[in-house]
Amino acid sequence: MASVAPDERSTPLAGTSITDAIGATPLVRLASLSRDLPNVELYAKLEARNPGGSVKDRAARRIVLDAERSGALADGRILLDATSGNTGIAYAMLGAARGHAVTLCMPENVSPERTRILDALGAHIVVTSPLEGSDGAIREARRLARRFPDRYFYADQYGNPSNWRAHYDTTAPEIFAQTAGRITHLVAGLGTSGTFVGTGRRLRELRPDVRLVSVQPAESFHGLDGLKHMASAIVPTIYDRSLADENLGIETEDAHRTLWRLWREEGVFAGISSGAALAAALRVAARSPGAVIVCICPDGGERYLSSGVWNDRPSTDRGGRRDAMDMLVLGPGIDEAIRRHAADDYPHECCGALIGRGSRIIEAFALPNTTDEGPRRRFLVRPADYRAAERQASILGAELLGFYHSHPDHPAVPSQYDLDHAWPSFAYVIVSVANGEARDLRSWRLCADRSGFDEEDVRLDD
Repeated sequence: MASVAPDERSTPLAGTSITDAIGATPLVRLASLSRDLPNVELYAKLEARNPGGSVKDRAARRIVLDAERSGALADGRILLDATSGNTGIAYAMLGAARGHAVTLCMPENVSPERTRILDALGAHIVVTSPLEGSDGAIREARRLARRFPDRYFYADQYGNPSNWRAHYDTTAPEIFAQTAGRITHLVAGLGTSGTFVGTGRRLRELRPDVRLVSVQPAESFHGLDGLKHMASAIVPTIYDRSLADENLGIETEDAHRTLWRLWREEGVFAGISSGAALAAALRVAARSPGAVIVCICPDGGERYLSSGVWNDRPSTDRGGRRDAMDMLVLGPGIDEAIRRHAADDYPHECCGALIGRGSRIIEAFALPNTTDEGPRRRFLVRPADYRAAERQASILGAELLGFYHSHPDHPAVPSQYDLDHAWPSFAYVIVSVANGEARDLRSWRLCADRSGFDEEDVRLDD
């Protein structure tokens, strides 16, 4: 078994630049989470300790430095790329430090925390459709690069080999040295796939029997920021699907629950994709006695303070009673507004967005539910309506927590149509209407396996 020291560029020295401060992140043992596992050592690689706050600092540094060396960033060219946030922050940080302008294509529903960081660092943001996710941002970046080839250096983190080489040269040697070569399993999420591919390739050279486990969302529509569902997404050209010994799909709700355990039981305030990777690592650990498992935690939880993970907050009431976070709380006037909208639109279905903080709704934001031909008979949110709701939530300093709609002359119970069109992590409030009068109001959430809905309590907070 070979031995290796971390790449010298990953070891920061006093007085060096922000560029040189990237890497050499800590590896911490998760003793509480693994206490009941069969003689397993479970470790988290805390990439939030990079100066830009995420694992993407490594790839961005390598991409920028390689582009400078090749001349691709010469003559005042603007660094252009698609991002869901973290790589963009790394680019903006390095651009500010090294004198490069940065333009980033990003989905509109990227967390406001990341948007504000990018604004602080001086990046220019091109907003793309939230319904198209990272793929929409990629398509827009490619369009701009083709249209203005002399203006932009298209960094292309999804296809640039400098991405995975950064991890081959730094992340893998660090992990190998920190575990004294004892690592048996690497668990990492797939976004651009650079972290998994680069780290995995080098670890396999250093220890041929290491098991490489990749992690992605279990389904195409998910709430796992930064991760790709490869079967339905634009597959990064740097992705090597033959590398993984195992690929695990993780549900959004499972990632959220595991993330809360990481926060509450280990004190590690990591981000959402860390919850997905750790959920996968715990599955591997349960059937791998004696394993030494390293899980990559890509960023910190502070970038998700306005995200849907707070909807899955566990109860802290030790007496067994459900607390306010286990139910939907309708603020003053919300119940009345929803019922009035439902009655006014009868015999058609009304629809609207639920905007709030935590589990408390502060605004029932009415949506038109119409086409050019007139009112819809079924509740369906158009992309433009979704964007309008996201904008209103941003104005209020809140987030989109779900949707409401009416069932004319039918009970307030989800239909098969509702099930086919529901999204994870959102609350769905349904109000029944009979002869123009709003009656029963109930709230529902999609089950983890998408087989149906679970009802949640509704409390009026007037």
